Amino acid sequence: MKSFRGVRRRDAGSKLKDHELCNGPSKLCQALDIEKANLNKEDMTTSNRFWIEDDKEFCSRDMTIVNSARIGIDSYGPEWALKPLRFYSLGNKCVSVRDKKSEAELSHSA
Repeated sequence: MKSFRGVRRRDAGSKLKDHELCNGPSKLCQALDIEKANLNKEDMTTSNRFWIEDDKEFCSRDMTIVNSARIGIDSYGPEWALKPLRFYSLGNKCVSVRDKKSEAELSHSA
């Protein structure tokens, strides 16, 4: 993963911390070498080459999901930039940008 992420970096990825390898959609695609040339429009519900598996042990843990607006899509206008279409696990160190306001609202409602 570090080698794929390091292709465009001067340090070839050697300075990347493990928890920074996939903390964002673009970084995930770089780390897994997902490109238009190899997986464009691949349907993950029917694909034999790329899929998501259920991790029963991970899913059995208590976790709080933070729901917030997406980041980095302001150019698409406020309607889409403000929609709460971003989800992450509260306290996960792999999250690139935390929404402190949404996290605070969760702690007050608990």
